[in-house]
Amino acid sequence: MISANKRLAIFGLLIFISPITAALAATTNIEATAQFLGAITLGNEVDMDFDTIEFSAAPAGGDTASLGTNGAITYAGNFSGGGTGIAGEVEITAGTVGQVVEIFCDSSAVLTRTGGGSINAVGIEVDFGAGSAYNSGADCNGVAGAAADTLTLAGGGADVILLGGQLDGSTAAAFVAGNYSTANAGGNNIQVDVFYQ
Repeated sequence: MISANKRLAIFGLLIFISPITAALAATTNIEATAQFLGAITLGNEVDMDFDTIEFSAAPAGGDTASLGTNGAITYAGNFSGGGTGIAGEVEITAGTVGQVVEIFCDSSAVLTRTGGGSINAVGIEVDFGAGSAYNSGADCNGVAGAAADTLTLAGGGADVILLGGQLDGSTAAAFVAGNYSTANAGGNNIQVDVFYQ
């Protein structure tokens, strides 16, 4: 049998411990959120076309044909032509309107001729809208490099990326007259990647 003094001691101990146990307990709530973005798709590609270029001697340094993102071509050195080509194009055909995307692109390409010969397109650049003269766009830094530019998606066919570049005579190898294309054997085209920022 517990004496009155012992019962008093136990009761007093319980009163002393209970507040400490309550002070060590805490509760919180963690919320969960998610943002869903529509998959980006690309389409309606238009190939870059430097049209017909005349040359008066074997291409070398200083011989260039510069295609702006507006389709205008300027020439230097032994290259000449009609002054009009076709800028490359790719449309962002799907994505979430209002979101910002980053554009990555190769900085150069290799055009080859069936049967031999090559020349490089260098200084690839991008622009939007009506385009601009060569060397006025944003420089491509390679698909593994920094983004060339950003674009806020508007939808409705408005999200078109324009590409220009320069044929550089100093890169010509085994060069003769003929049709040169990145699609020929040994050619290397221009890759464009688009990601949400």
